[in-house]
Amino acid sequence: MLGVVLGQSRRQLPSLCAIIIFLLLFWFFLGHMIFALFLGLSVMTHVSSSLQVFLSPEGLSMLAFGSLVGAGFALLLYMITVISLPLLLDREVDFVTAMITSFGVVTASPGAMLTWAVIVTGLTFLALLPGFLGLFLVLPWLGHATWHLYDQIAGEAPLR
Repeated sequence: MLGVVLGQSRRQLPSLCAIIIFLLLFWFFLGHMIFALFLGLSVMTHVSSSLQVFLSPEGLSMLAFGSLVGAGFALLLYMITVISLPLLLDREVDFVTAMITSFGVVTASPGAMLTWAVIVTGLTFLALLPGFLGLFLVLPWLGHATWHLYDQIAGEAPLR
């Protein structure tokens, strides 16, 4: 597996990874801005006072708005990567075409793809509970299952 990934260093995978990192950094920046806009003047000295701040009307508004923004970013990242990452490993395509293809696959069958997103999210969350140790089991399984998902999609129709 490492041989395949390391072999991608001169292909398109690093460019897609740079896009993902840029989006994550922007997501973090927006999270800080949302916190500053809603709770910028709040005093949070320790954990017990932090809970009071988050349960205030401003804190609940910040949590609701931040969750909506986070869900939007998570959906965008999922839509541009769910098919593009295995596609870049499998075929010689550029990363923009791979992202457009991935986006198109998700919009073509949103029910199935969003169900897969919920499964990935749920299993990842459950894997975090036993002190992150569940990730050793769940991440390889999800990677393998995602490859089979991609293989079924790639086998059904030629990808753009």
